[in-house]
Amino acid sequence: MKHEWLERDNIVRRKGIYVDEFVSGFETPNKPILLEGCFDKWLALKKWDRDYLVEVCGDNRFAVGPAQMTLTDYFVYSDQAQEERPFVLGDERPDYRWIIIGPAGSGSSFHIDPNSTSAWNAVVKGSKKWFLFPPDVVPPGVYPSSDGAEVACPVSITEWFMNFYESTKTWKKKPVECVCKAGEVIFVPNGWWHLVINLEDSIAITHNFVSRRNSCFLCKTKARGATSK
Repeated sequence: MKHEWLERDNIVRRKGIYVDEFVSGFETPNKPILLEGCFDKWLALKKWDRDYLVEVCGDNRFAVGPAQMTLTDYFVYSDQAQEERPFVLGDERPDYRWIIIGPAGSGSSFHIDPNSTSAWNAVVKGSKKWFLFPPDVVPPGVYPSSDGAEVACPVSITEWFMNFYESTKTWKKKPVECVCKAGEVIFVPNGWWHLVINLEDSIAITHNFVSRRNSCFLCKTKARGATSK
């Protein structure tokens, strides 16, 4: 990652925010925010490194793309891998929350989280570069199908930065960017396009959800669409 791809950080950052303030200022208007110091007391911040995870679940098998391997074997693989895709927990995980572990350079290309869910992503180890576009702005180089069910992004994450990143600086609706570090949590509102890349070996917990606020937001959006037709 080039330095100029990381220096812009324009997300709203807050520490010690009240729940009502978060709901009215960010969740209800569907705006992203990065929260600092949310889990300073979590033991995971001190304990969750690769040695601890291997000790606890090193023989468990995990999904690594289309393959299955133990966590011990994965770390051997990831030390040499150049792929961008992280791995997630296997078939027994709930479909709304999981642990994501990946080496530097791995990540997730532009997508919108499914089923109109919002998400929390808490970094336990490492750091992640986030790049977000609001629902009405399709990122350059991304080609969603007419119904939004399929998304084509013909370039890798690094190629996207090389080919398209600079042009977004002049857009009227600029993307929201930040680096989320260990101990920080990012809120990704429903419908927002986002790209994520690990800047170093990283461990994170992510949790998708539908609350009373974004379910109402979804209903209003569908109602407006039905009226316009």
